[in-house]
Amino acid sequence: MSIIEELSFTTVRHRLVALLLRLAERKGKRTGRGVEFTLTASNQELAAHIGTVRELVSRNLSRLQATGIVKLQGKNVVIPDLEALRAEVEATE
Repeated sequence: MSIIEELSFTTVRHRLVALLLRLAERKGKRTGRGVEFTLTASNQELAAHIGTVRELVSRNLSRLQATGIVKLQGKNVVIPDLEALRAEVEATE
């Protein structure tokens, strides 16, 4: 039931940010640059996981990167401020 609610009532951006937050909390390592982890899934796989299409994942990742919430370097993801990412998730709930 919660999956249906999430897909119905949240935006792609919210679902993507929530996924990145979960990955950062589970797989991330704190460094001088923030929390870093390797993204093993492709954009297509991320899209399937959050119930959208690859193009929207790519677009939203680019927007998150432009705002500085996320930094992408190939498959390496850096979250400079984990609390800002968490606030982004909470703001859209």
